Amino acid sequence: MIDIRNLSVQFTGENLFEDVNIKLHRNDKIALVGSNGKGKSTLLKLLVGLENPEDGQIIKQKGLRIGYLPQEIISFKNKKLVEEVKSAIPEVESIAEREREIVDQLNSDSLDHDEREELLNALGSLHHRKEELDFYSVESRIEKVCTGLGFRERDLVRNTEEFSGGWQMRIQLAKILLAENDLLLLDEPTNHLDIETLQWLIEFLQSSSNSIIVVSHDRHFVNSVTNKTLEIFNNHINFFPGNYEQYLKFKVERDIQLKELQKTQEKKIKETERFIERFRYKNTKAKQVQSRIKMLEKMDTVELIEQEKQIEIRFPDPPRSGVIPVELKSVYKSYGSFEVLKN
Repeated sequence: MIDIRNLSVQFTGENLFEDVNIKLHRNDKIALVGSNGKGKSTLLKLLVGLENPEDGQIIKQKGLRIGYLPQEIISFKNKKLVEEVKSAIPEVESIAEREREIVDQLNSDSLDHDEREELLNALGSLHHRKEELDFYSVESRIEKVCTGLGFRERDLVRNTEEFSGGWQMRIQLAKILLAENDLLLLDEPTNHLDIETLQWLIEFLQSSSNSIIVVSHDRHFVNSVTNKTLEIFNNHINFFPGNYEQYLKFKVERDIQLKELQKTQEKKIKETERFIERFRYKNTKAKQVQSRIKMLEKMDTVELIEQEKQIEIRFPDPPRSGVIPVELKSVYKSYGSFEVLKN
């Protein structure tokens, strides 16, 4: 589906990725993990084509359709909610419009036999495509996804600018889930979701045939919807079978093995350095000394997996507040024409 070859990327003069080679396949449901600032969001932007690498190639299967949910909230306006969500399936509207045009033309008395036959064939092709799109269930699918994401039925006819930032994100998510995408790139999709909506999204993604790459700090969500893990570490990207929980278990075992390898290597390096220092100036040992020097130069050092830094913050006891900490008077708040607070 996607073939990443010799990918190298820099950010503010520092390497994020260096000579990365990965293949992504259909039905992969991937958790993308790594420390903050190591390039998770950048990798998603590279895959969708919003950014370009310094070197290497990202080869996508011809016709691959990608849905992308960024962390940054997108604002929608000038449309009803149902219209905005339906725009994720533009072919629905174009088919309906073309069908109306053909029917109008067929009602003309000036058509000859061949022209009428051509229009009837075109109409038949449209009907076949409508069946492929499950055309007549589009409205019910829109309602199902929107209600699953927490919108009420009456919200469907509200203007999109009336919704706050978190709900704007849900609009974008609804469009991505409804569109005929092959791959979903989801960057922190649970940030603005309540527990009920989160569970609905988990079940939707579990039953979906879409491939997924997800970045999320919600461990339960990631474990529930993924079957593979991509780890960004030391400018490289490593592939692991299994979800995030399985990856963590593997990571613990790997860290133990790496520490043992590092100890063994450090011991060997010290022994070699002692030999070099001891016999550096003895002619009878010159070849052996040079051989060991070259061995050290060619040796690949064992790199330990970086550990997340634990931050401990202690706040002083707060001073005693007043009897009434906060008081609101005559407060009004609305989103467009939708009033949420009144007096």
